[in-house]
Amino acid sequence: MSIQQLYNSPKATLDALRFPELLFVEDQLHELLKKADGLIQKACVTLLKSGGKRVRPFLTLYSGMCFSPLNPLMIKASVAAEMIHMASLIHDDVIDESATRRGKPTMNSIYGDHAAILTGDYLFAEAFNILSTEQLLKTMRYFIEAIQAMCAGEVNQAEAQFSDTIEKEQYFKRIAQKTGILLAACCQSGALLADAGTEEIEALREFGLNIGYAYQITDDILDLSGSSESLGKPVGSDLLNGNITLPLLYLMDNPVYGDWLREILSSHKINRQGLQSIYEALISSRSLEQAYLTATQCIDKAKNCLGKIPASPYRTALINLSDSILLRSS
Repeated sequence: MSIQQLYNSPKATLDALRFPELLFVEDQLHELLKKADGLIQKACVTLLKSGGKRVRPFLTLYSGMCFSPLNPLMIKASVAAEMIHMASLIHDDVIDESATRRGKPTMNSIYGDHAAILTGDYLFAEAFNILSTEQLLKTMRYFIEAIQAMCAGEVNQAEAQFSDTIEKEQYFKRIAQKTGILLAACCQSGALLADAGTEEIEALREFGLNIGYAYQITDDILDLSGSSESLGKPVGSDLLNGNITLPLLYLMDNPVYGDWLREILSSHKINRQGLQSIYEALISSRSLEQAYLTATQCIDKAKNCLGKIPASPYRTALINLSDSILLRSS
């Protein structure tokens, strides 16, 4: 697929018109995944067609462009980052037995768990094939740390299902593992490939971590208060699976609802009626508002980190991305 074709593609329009650099990433993703064989190629193409926000490539490219013009290494690192993300989503859907994502059937629901897992493995392998080139090797450690963290986060989440003893510190560690560290790796990689200094790379790591916190918190809020149409999956999926998120932690701290929620969680089973009751309690107790305020504070911290980065349109784009996280509907 050519750059011009991508520019005219409906799925590319939203990002392409505002951030045309992402077109190079999209082009390379298509070219690389077309080389896969048989069912893996078919599955990869299906995944690409399902769309995606391309937040990770954006962070890689724009963190780098804060320090130097766009270069081919930034694009390659961005492609690898998106492949790692795509692979993790496929594996997550298998683990969660999810039937839909972004309103479309998941890989496992179309092709089965076996093919889905192997497709995810293929994407991980392709990502590291890109990163193993000599000029990109120095970024590999960031992505290795991120993948190790994502695995640990999934295991920790599974161990803590329906738990009423989770502390907020544990929750923040888990969402850093699941989301924040990969976003941080993207920011670090782009900056490193643009020859940024150590202090600037560390500032961008903190920026990535904090927008990761905010992104996951807003995701948790939407899971409880959004609509199935906008989310592309059933509302309350996390809670029905026993995943304890920040709004629920605030509800457990509430003197009126805390013991009531713990009793529900002790049954290790929540039905749709129970989900509605919990949603009403979250509204009444203002726990959702507390969670949103925490996400806002994380965004403020993220933007403060950018104070160490030279002013430019690319830094402004990173700031705007931060603000948009708080306005998400999906």
